Amino acid sequence: MNDDRATLARMMPDALPIFFDGRRPYESQRLVMPAIVRGQNILFAAPTASGKTEAAIAPLFQRHRSFARGRLSTVYVAPTKALVNDLYERLVGYLGTRFPEAIARYTGDRHEFRSPDGAFCLLATPEALDSLQLRRPAALSYVRALVIDEIHLLHGQPRGQQLRHVIDRLRVAAQPSRSLRDAFQLVGMTATLDDMQGVARLWLGNNPEVISSGTAREIDLDLLACAENDGPSPEQARVLADWINRTRAEKVLVFANSRNGAHALAAHLHRELEGSRWPVHLHFGSLAASQREMVEQRMRTERYGICVATSTLEIGIDIGDIDAVVLADPPPTVSAFLQRIGRGNRRTGKCRVVAFRRDESDERIYRALVDCGARGEIDDTFEYQRPSVEFQQALSLCWRATRQEKALNISNLSKEAGCDLTAVVGDMLDTGCMQDVRGALIPCDRLLDEADAGKIHSVIAGQAGPSVLDFRTGDVALKDADGSAGGALFLGGQMRKLKIGEDGKSYLGDVATDPRRLAKIQGSGGKIVTGRAVIRGLARQLGENPDRWRTEGPEKLLTWGGETYNRLLSAVFSRETGEEFEAFPFGVTGPMSSISLSMDWIRSIAARAEAANDLPVRVASKFTNSSKFISELSDRLRADEQRRSVPWAPFRCWLKAVEGIDGV
Repeated sequence: MNDDRATLARMMPDALPIFFDGRRPYESQRLVMPAIVRGQNILFAAPTASGKTEAAIAPLFQRHRSFARGRLSTVYVAPTKALVNDLYERLVGYLGTRFPEAIARYTGDRHEFRSPDGAFCLLATPEALDSLQLRRPAALSYVRALVIDEIHLLHGQPRGQQLRHVIDRLRVAAQPSRSLRDAFQLVGMTATLDDMQGVARLWLGNNPEVISSGTAREIDLDLLACAENDGPSPEQARVLADWINRTRAEKVLVFANSRNGAHALAAHLHRELEGSRWPVHLHFGSLAASQREMVEQRMRTERYGICVATSTLEIGIDIGDIDAVVLADPPPTVSAFLQRIGRGNRRTGKCRVVAFRRDESDERIYRALVDCGARGEIDDTFEYQRPSVEFQQALSLCWRATRQEKALNISNLSKEAGCDLTAVVGDMLDTGCMQDVRGALIPCDRLLDEADAGKIHSVIAGQAGPSVLDFRTGDVALKDADGSAGGALFLGGQMRKLKIGEDGKSYLGDVATDPRRLAKIQGSGGKIVTGRAVIRGLARQLGENPDRWRTEGPEKLLTWGGETYNRLLSAVFSRETGEEFEAFPFGVTGPMSSISLSMDWIRSIAARAEAANDLPVRVASKFTNSSKFISELSDRLRADEQRRSVPWAPFRCWLKAVEGIDGV
């Protein structure tokens, strides 16, 4: 036993054998575990498949045992249900034999958490944890530690702000410990994140410890030539099927950027490989939980399989020893690229990546992604406070108080929430979303009905489409399909007809005899924006210096700033001159002769615009990552949130780093 392991063994006599069983911990684990044992708040970054989960849970289990906690003490939050399921299987494997009640899970699909007595760790999504804390607060009253996994997927998003509010509620409601050393503890984990110090301060409070460890695995990129087209095609499926047959890869994970892209490619690939040793599976968020979990299980346990997925399998999932990751589309960000390729060859030091090359620009993007990954150049993220998320928190707490027939005024509402909600409650009273009945804050009837139906625990924008029922079983097969358009759906290894019944509902019918026309599935988000880091990588592929701007003709300025920053730059130009400027990922177009193209001048007008904070709402709204309840705000507070979303601080840092403008 080496010195590092001997030291850890002395600190964690119960936990270490259970979680490592004779294996030597990774470097990141040896760095992180002692700090967690001591009760510190930490944020740590390490590459995918480097044992971050064990590094957090082993010492937290040791603290659970050392302080003789008899009830649930740890909550582990993961961004997706698939990741919760994967972690549940892993942690039950570690602890289930000796401590059968130690691990529980709670998601929108699985309400399996029965009692906190005898439990150690609860796995949950942010939305499920929000719901549980509202409905059964006593079950979480002895929680002493909270782990936030894949924190980069929540930071900068409405879901992240929601989770921070829930953490504050847990902290406020926590029962005092018998020991001063048994403090409330937060642990954040990520594989890809920019500005670790800033994220740690926001999420973990004062004086958190930040630890980064490990190096990214080598990337073996193989490009498959495919004729240019607008999306997945039968030809793309044929090219991939030929590659699978040629290489004899046993398990392959294929990523597409959209649900319709994943569905189409899976359907075409199924026809190419039908009757072979490789079953084709499909995985995305609107599929029924039973279907998603069946796919995860089959990919984990069977020797052969091809799984086509969206970002639902992008993070943390171990679905077996994947021989290769295939990228049907270039990922929009470096983080997404690293997460996707990290799913493959997790037991080796090299990522085997296969990507479709439709044209030269595709190849440049993939080379840029690899280059950025090697440099550790990650997309920056802008975080801002959203009154619409505070609306959701105020609504949730007031709903609970109303149903419990307890009077909740603004003072004790803010105390329960752990933050000041005065402004958003005032807005809710003005718009009629909330009423003040003799000092008690009560949501309006419409919102009470929404809350009673369990529809207020998510801040994700957008409405789910109608459910599609499987006529064979009567169960929901998936959501968000456009049944009125008909067509065929690939589900459970078969092509099935999608049709409208006499009752007006969508049904999954018999096997489709002519599966060439595919059904349409409603998208899960807005337009995909290519990250600034990718654009910088592309600039280097083109022989450009991304830190130097240059003019190209009389009406084009190349900045390599990405669509978001160029959109703000064009708005600053328009505000100053009254002329129209437009943004594109590589720069800005417009009447450049009307402005003084010097960095000093640009920085000065940007500073004036930031100080005035008066961009038109129609412009500011383009930066807004909307949450579900933003439409409930008054026009004034909605405009305030939209103006808060303008990323002035990182924009200012970008302008400061620019070395100059060529061609002026």
